[in-house]
Amino acid sequence: MTSNPAHGVNALIRGAQLLTRKELRPFIIIPLLINLVLFIALAGLMISQFDDLASYIGSLLSDEPVDTSNMSWWRAILARGADWAAGVFRWLAWLIAIAVVLLFFLVYGYLFGIITNIIAAPFNGFLAEKVEELLTGHPPPPESIGSMVFRTLGRELRKLMYFLGWGLVIFIIALLTSWTVFIPAILTAVWGAWCMAIQYVDYPLDNHQRSFSELKDVLLRKKFTTLGFGGAVMLAKMVPLLNIFVMPAAVAGGTALWVERYWTDGDPGKGPGGPNAGVNGQGKEANDPTVPSPRIQSGDSGKKWPKGITGPKK
Repeated sequence: MTSNPAHGVNALIRGAQLLTRKELRPFIIIPLLINLVLFIALAGLMISQFDDLASYIGSLLSDEPVDTSNMSWWRAILARGADWAAGVFRWLAWLIAIAVVLLFFLVYGYLFGIITNIIAAPFNGFLAEKVEELLTGHPPPPESIGSMVFRTLGRELRKLMYFLGWGLVIFIIALLTSWTVFIPAILTAVWGAWCMAIQYVDYPLDNHQRSFSELKDVLLRKKFTTLGFGGAVMLAKMVPLLNIFVMPAAVAGGTALWVERYWTDGDPGKGPGGPNAGVNGQGKEANDPTVPSPRIQSGDSGKKWPKGITGPKK
């Protein structure tokens, strides 16, 4: 199977299409309501700060001449020199202004995502479970609601610590290379896409109680697909109103991505031929209903994939 950013972008689109299935509607309503409430609250907060942002950008791009009539001769020379230098480097002010606006929306997207992901984590786990059952015909191993709630909240805190820890490292590197402009931009974009992929592909793996390190190994096997999916989610989350619907679509898309692009390609312990493969290569137990049917081999017409899966994609 190839690693292609288009596969990742298509997974988010597929997730949005899956949300139209009537089997999933009961598991979408609560996450959407959570998103709507938080969107209204955060939008009000960001709007209240927009006047200050507009004033700051206006000061950066101001082209008003300096009044030196009430200055001493040496202060007037310094003021005119500074005004001349500002005119020469006006292009830098435009870059800073653009960066500030992008940072404004980036912070909004991240803040919105962090809060909604923590609050809606248990509901997202249920949604991922139902999407997997819809795609494969088999649900994840059964688990009590209380156990699932505590497990998903613990996993969200684990991811948050990972994001904050490495995010601080990325921030320091970006700060040290800020003079290049493009290095921090590329670094921040790649890091954001990676975080979004971890966030939403994690739900189906966590439902099978796969470790966090295993999740990262799975995503790294298809780096471009992973970054394509995460990048699409990140951009969609930065768009007001659209970000209300992104989370359930990303959960469904991340689950579909795991089932159709990762899981069917030998995902550790799950796919055919994985390290936990047992009798006849069908997993730990030949009759385990959570283990997908084996791959279709040439001349092996008796083997079929579960409902919704046609076999590994090339």
